[in-house]
Amino acid sequence: MGRRISLGLALPAAVMIACLACAGNAIAGTSGHDAATSAGKQEMLRVVILGLPGRGNALAAAQKIAYPGARYRKFLTQAEFREQFGAGPKVRQKVLTLRNKPGVRRVSLNPSQTVALTVMTPAAARRLFCAGPKIPGKPCRPKGYKWAIKQVSVGEIFPQGPAPTPPRSATELTGTPEGCSGAIKSKALTPNQLNTAYEVDELRSRGLDGSGVRVNTLSSAVVGTSDFKTWANCFNQPLPRVTQFAMPGGVNATQDDPDETVLDVEALAAIAPRLEQITPIFVPLDQNFSNSFILFMLGSLDPSRQGGKLPDILSISDGVCEYRFTKAEKYLGNRLLAEAAALGVTSLSASGDLGFQGCESGKPGTSFPASSRFVTAVGGTNLTLSQGNEITVQPVWSTYATEPKQGVGSGGGPSHFWPRPPFQTGPGITPSLQKGSPTRLTPDLGAMASFKPGVAVYQEGTGGWGGGGGTSAATPVTAAMVALAVQQEKEAGRPPLGSINPLLYSLARGPGYGSIFYDVTVGTASKKPNTPFGKSPAGGAAQPGYDLATGLGSLRATAFADAVAATPPAP
Repeated sequence: MGRRISLGLALPAAVMIACLACAGNAIAGTSGHDAATSAGKQEMLRVVILGLPGRGNALAAAQKIAYPGARYRKFLTQAEFREQFGAGPKVRQKVLTLRNKPGVRRVSLNPSQTVALTVMTPAAARRLFCAGPKIPGKPCRPKGYKWAIKQVSVGEIFPQGPAPTPPRSATELTGTPEGCSGAIKSKALTPNQLNTAYEVDELRSRGLDGSGVRVNTLSSAVVGTSDFKTWANCFNQPLPRVTQFAMPGGVNATQDDPDETVLDVEALAAIAPRLEQITPIFVPLDQNFSNSFILFMLGSLDPSRQGGKLPDILSISDGVCEYRFTKAEKYLGNRLLAEAAALGVTSLSASGDLGFQGCESGKPGTSFPASSRFVTAVGGTNLTLSQGNEITVQPVWSTYATEPKQGVGSGGGPSHFWPRPPFQTGPGITPSLQKGSPTRLTPDLGAMASFKPGVAVYQEGTGGWGGGGGTSAATPVTAAMVALAVQQEKEAGRPPLGSINPLLYSLARGPGYGSIFYDVTVGTASKKPNTPFGKSPAGGAAQPGYDLATGLGSLRATAFADAVAATPPAP
């Protein structure tokens, strides 16, 4: 997962707000049975997500829509997607009969009718889906239902636990910040610095500020919004428009702390201050993340939970190694990401904070959903700014050379599961970058991730002002720049962007690479940075063009928006 704000204490339990759809009635067929009381008073339940066999080839359609060409940005409505790719009536009818099984509390279909969300007792999950006490385990499909169910993901809801304590940052101030004294004393980068560093100022002068654009984030906690007012007043910014809801509904406790949500909102607002709506979707991350991620996708693609509208962008600051997902969960997650792309939703995800091929349990690997072809994976850099807040140095973000036992750094590397997509060619992508069969490479882009100096954030419950870092910071910063390009397109009467990876690599292969991307050529994300392999591009070192630490580099926001405008959708 992306690393959180460098402060430390959990938000007091009393600081909560009501969540939308907690009655669980936003998806047709839900009963709301499990949403009546607080998480601490409820029994442990299993949430079982079922991928249904659909019609047609949704992944192929999404790929064609994402490629500049005859179908470029010809997005589908949800009704069109459901008609072309949703499950047939016999499948739907069969799956809904699970409602009649003992212990099953809820069975509902998502709007595209490609996935069913079920909530049941542990005994029912064990009897129907072979769901043992260990998550994710090896779930099975029930007898008599195998033809109607393709994938199964099992999770648990309503557990509670303590929050972790991230480290506090401190560094020498670079550049020239603007804002209140508390923010400046934190030595973290302020909105004016980020906007100049990433060449956003020109877009702001054109009136691009995120208006009309909606962004969803994956949240580990439902949070109070008073901190956002303090943050906005400090920088003379409008109050971020934040609406929260929980999936599957009625959940309000987690082992994770709320830092991630605060960082997401304030980093987005730093660059796109007038977003129409920022929607953190709370899913219980103390269960298996693979199931949590699928819950997030189901919520994001359900307009009934979001005022009747879909988001334009998903900014996902979490992820775990691919092998932590079952094969079925990876396919199901990728199906939902493809659906988002076909509907015109742009997805970005953190590449991780454990360095090159870094994984939670030490086994080398790459993070998902960042490794999906439909997701723009965002790695991490550090920044040194001039007095005018322009970037003077931007190396790979990594502390493995200085803190080898407690190091962190930009995640990335070749996927162990997904093949190399045809669009992923360009400067720096050579056979020497990976041994064996070519697979999907991550990340695609990079942005500020270092806790030194970090992104200026405010959270009263963790001591006030501090610096947010990790690829959890890089992802919303990049998503906000993309949001400005989406606003530009909408105001010009053009559709949103959807999956941007084919466009990014097409631009990198063109003559404007150096003007659209800030290429990172210094540093390595290797956990063994002083070894010959750690100093090589195949081992996570930066190089001219694409590398496995920062991708194509960071976006130069104005040039990127201009390039988007110069690549119009198919007529």
